[in-house]
Amino acid sequence: MREFFSGKNAKILSITAIVLVVLAILGAAGHPLVSSGVNLLTKGLSQVSAAAASEGEKTYDELLEENKKLKKDAADLRTQLVDYYDIKDENARLWKYYRIKKTNPDYEIMPASVIRRDSSQDFYSFTVDVGTSNGVEVQDPVITENGLIGFVSSASAVSCKVTTILSPDLQAGAVDKRTADSGVVAGNALYTDENKTTLTKIDAGVRIKKGDIITTSGIGGIYPANLIVGEVSDIKYDSYDATKYAVVKSYENIKKVTDVVILTDFKNKGEIKRISGKGDR
Repeated sequence: MREFFSGKNAKILSITAIVLVVLAILGAAGHPLVSSGVNLLTKGLSQVSAAAASEGEKTYDELLEENKKLKKDAADLRTQLVDYYDIKDENARLWKYYRIKKTNPDYEIMPASVIRRDSSQDFYSFTVDVGTSNGVEVQDPVITENGLIGFVSSASAVSCKVTTILSPDLQAGAVDKRTADSGVVAGNALYTDENKTTLTKIDAGVRIKKGDIITTSGIGGIYPANLIVGEVSDIKYDSYDATKYAVVKSYENIKKVTDVVILTDFKNKGEIKRISGKGDR
């Protein structure tokens, strides 16, 4: 019915109705030819209405075919929407990688996505979808745009395991950017669930305080300098040897990170390790 009163049909009926009204008025005024004209137009109107109604009707098969087409169109739109979201996410990832590369032109980077987390591991290690066939090596640093995440602790041809900065297995030379006081970043089980690591081996007289930013020092040749580790959230004393250490909160949610970048090469990579056979992990 809605289709009948729309488009071309509606225009025809509207014009016909107006003409009939005009003729009716003239007929009331006493014009003898008007009466026969009205009869003729009335007959024509009936024919036009019947034709319009017939044109608006659709068979069951036609309606069924139209329904199938609408369902297919809807499915195509859903697919396009999924593709749009995938492209949007990929563009966001590429933009982050571009910023990292632009800021550090000496970095050779390999984007990777988390494919598995080790539920039995206490320090939130995870596995990513690239490996030695992509140029990844054991001990390569793993980062995001928010800073250091960890290092590659084992690798196969198509995947590799990442040990995070929340683990005591990671040890990296680090520095307080405000005071230039140095120490060693190492995970501590006391702070793992809080997404925090520690800065250890710091002197008693250091000026480190809450809110300071800690970065890698570059000493050791495993991690490039100036990778952000996190922000100092507290200063503590070790109850065993009365030494001071800083609690450092990562800017990245390491327990939930989904996309990372592996640094496969950078300036001075492995320099000290090659010279002395040593280096931080």
